[in-house]
Amino acid sequence: MRTALLTAVLLSATSASAQIYRWVDEKGTVHYSNSSPPQGAKATVFDREAKAGPPSPESAECYTVRCQGERLEQRLARQQELDARLAAERAAATPPRPRGLDFRRYISLSRGMSEGELLTVAGSPDVLFSDDYGIRHYTYLPTTVDPFTTTILVIGGRISQIERVRKF
Repeated sequence: MRTALLTAVLLSATSASAQIYRWVDEKGTVHYSNSSPPQGAKATVFDREAKAGPPSPESAECYTVRCQGERLEQRLARQQELDARLAAERAAATPPRPRGLDFRRYISLSRGMSEGELLTVAGSPDVLFSDDYGIRHYTYLPTTVDPFTTTILVIGGRISQIERVRKF
């Protein structure tokens, strides 16, 4: 009888020690233990004899710290390359900042000037709209230095109208 009781106690002790408990206390600290958690703690039980799953493709046949470090460096290099490519795509997608038309260039313009003279004096516009009838609207947007929007109407290759409005 004593041997049966002793055997039962030993078997229950070995089965209990083969379990690992994981729980989180009220402060948020994670605890692991082979003894049962305190009363009221919600614990997850892990089997100590559980076999590890298959290794990830990145760590297969790579058991040394040096090998794992090299793999980590490769992953970091790929991530940096991806970040740089995404940053370049974002930079290419953002519209250019408005250049505007400063006052000295504005007073150099006059009605009747050719379109080529306009582009020589004022430079390329921030917005260019042209329709099917050969009418072009050159728009120079406001900047912090020059808060005026300048719109120049070109009909038949000549400046027809110049409008400069202060817009906020």
